[in-house]
Amino acid sequence: MFTGRPEELRRKEQQAAALAAEIAELMTRIDALGLGQCLPAQGRIAGPCFDIRRTERGWTARA
Repeated sequence: MFTGRPEELRRKEQQAAALAAEIAELMTRIDALGLGQCLPAQGRIAGPCFDIRRTERGWTARA
């Protein structure tokens, strides 16, 4: 949980929103390849030829 100053929280929230927009654009581009849908499933994102999961160290993608 974040415990810093309000200004820092706002900055980090803006960064998170910008990164989320980039992820959404990438997911749209993957869908546009026409190989199949990208779907959330039980704490992961499954795509037509990949699987993204959260690990102890962060996120990982497997093809």
